[in-house]
Amino acid sequence: MELNPFLSVWTQPKETVRQFIKHNKLGYSMLLVSIAGIGGVLTTLQDSGWFQDLSLPLWVIGILIAGVFSGFLNMGLNSLLYTGIGKLYGGHGKVRDMAIAIGPTMVPQIFVLPVVVIYVLLYGERFFAAPAEFSLTSIPLGAYLLLTLLIAIAAVWSLFIASKAIGVVHGFSSMRGFAVIMTLVGIMIVLSILVGIGLFMFLI
Repeated sequence: MELNPFLSVWTQPKETVRQFIKHNKLGYSMLLVSIAGIGGVLTTLQDSGWFQDLSLPLWVIGILIAGVFSGFLNMGLNSLLYTGIGKLYGGHGKVRDMAIAIGPTMVPQIFVLPVVVIYVLLYGERFFAAPAEFSLTSIPLGAYLLLTLLIAIAAVWSLFIASKAIGVVHGFSSMRGFAVIMTLVGIMIVLSILVGIGLFMFLI
């Protein structure tokens, strides 16, 4: 019996990922990361004050294009990095299988997307407006905290699923999968610090 990833990934993440890989569902994974990418763009633009002078059609088109692009970029980079770092931990996964496995990890973030869209429809331009001085957000604080909590929960659950997905692709434990992610996070932090130091030295 074929699993429905929107339901099974919450309780059977490994089986869901294995099914995706077995049936070579790369197209399905690309669709999932694209949808999640749209949600990511919307949350990035929240309280940013960016591009508010654009007309509504341009906003919609721009967000859709940026969402799909960011989703594919996330899929491509993470596939390469998870595969490469995983091999350092003794894994034997392939980049294509990793790309397929990334799709199901996006499901928690996709579940948050309708909530984000409701916020956009409810608050309109206010959702994207830059906060006033000394203000945390342009929308009501309670609504902001609720949305932030939902996004945080989705991110943590995606991390949990991703650890298992990486483990499935590489043929090792979920803990090693989590170690792969933390290694990547560590590398990004070190690179950010080095870039920051470089910019500081250049400016002075």
